[in-house]
Amino acid sequence: MRITMPYGESEKSFDLPDRNLLYLVAHSLPKHPTPQREEETIRNALASPIGTESLRNLSAHRASKVTILVDDWTRPTPAFKVLPWLLKELMSAGVKGEAITIIVARGTHRKPTMKELEMKLGPEVLKAFRVRHHENEDGEGLVNLGRTKRGTPIWINREFYEADLKVAIGSLATHPLAGYGGGAKIVTPGVSGRETIHYNHSLISDPNARIGMTDGNPVREDMEEIAKAAGLDFIVNLILNERRLVLRAFAGDFIKAHREAVRAYEGLYGVKPLEASDIVVLGACPRDATFGHATFSLYSAVPMVKEGGTIILVAPCLDGPGSRLERLGFKELSSIDPEELMKMIRSGEVEASGGAFDYCYAKVLRRNEVVLVSDNFNRAQAMELGVGYAPSIEEGLEEAFKKHGKDATVTVLPMGGMTVPLS
Repeated sequence: MRITMPYGESEKSFDLPDRNLLYLVAHSLPKHPTPQREEETIRNALASPIGTESLRNLSAHRASKVTILVDDWTRPTPAFKVLPWLLKELMSAGVKGEAITIIVARGTHRKPTMKELEMKLGPEVLKAFRVRHHENEDGEGLVNLGRTKRGTPIWINREFYEADLKVAIGSLATHPLAGYGGGAKIVTPGVSGRETIHYNHSLISDPNARIGMTDGNPVREDMEEIAKAAGLDFIVNLILNERRLVLRAFAGDFIKAHREAVRAYEGLYGVKPLEASDIVVLGACPRDATFGHATFSLYSAVPMVKEGGTIILVAPCLDGPGSRLERLGFKELSSIDPEELMKMIRSGEVEASGGAFDYCYAKVLRRNEVVLVSDNFNRAQAMELGVGYAPSIEEGLEEAFKKHGKDATVTVLPMGGMTVPLS
């Protein structure tokens, strides 16, 4: 069988003997929407908000100072498709352009380049409106709002907090800590201080802090308590396909609209438990800009591969391999026993903002062999991350068959970064 899977803006194809294929997970997605259909989807969501007044009505009541949060370059959200319609709603209610600030909710990620900003916002919006990058260090740029019931100190971007109306644009994808992206997650970590992010992410040891889990997930619920304290008024959350085209849009209250989006997402990308295979070929689409974010897809694969099985991770990692020091640091943390790493996170020896993901990743590496297929890495660089390497999917499969036998079973998850295992 010839199988093709998304790979960045292109595709990768490989041959697999029919006798080895156990499952090929193909999601029943609508046809690629036209630009006109995407616009209609976004406009309809704004016209029918869930759990709150329309943005136009909210703007009419509180129009003097507006902040719009957008996620950063590591997320696939096409904010440039939402912003023209969202801005039209604001301005029709009397909001002036000079009253609007767009904040890139980058959390602890690097600042985007000018090209990345243009791709995220659109050149017209970038030229016409005030754009700021969130700064997460303590200082005048943050305001303290006390603590959550779980003890998380709430440090929030001051400019965002002091606005009269607070709006956010994001999209849904699975997440190993918060269950899903979207909703309140754009506030924490997006526009929160490092201390806030550390405490929130340190809740990862709870068994309910996992992929696909929202209600009862302490990380998600803590994020929502912080977003409420910060005063997030209105969200627009998108569900995308593998080409980052808009399939569905949800607007309104940051919890109610988000939960509606989750239900729709599970209908598109949910997979019921399958018989575990010896090998999984896993596409990291769509969060595949960096190796760290590509690993988010691993948590979709784990329930579908046997303990001791091999996961072939197919990810372009367009941001490149990073420095050798960064790679070795990643390997060092992920090589620590997960429970020992959790103790280090709780004691503050390791920052939870990154350590929580190392904790999740370390658990996968103890269970399964991970082999990276990426045109932007070589074998030595992959080994410095603590994973194997193959220059192609076929060569990765060839080595895996040597380990598991010529009759080993294979499951293919072309869009592992979007697939969610349903319990």
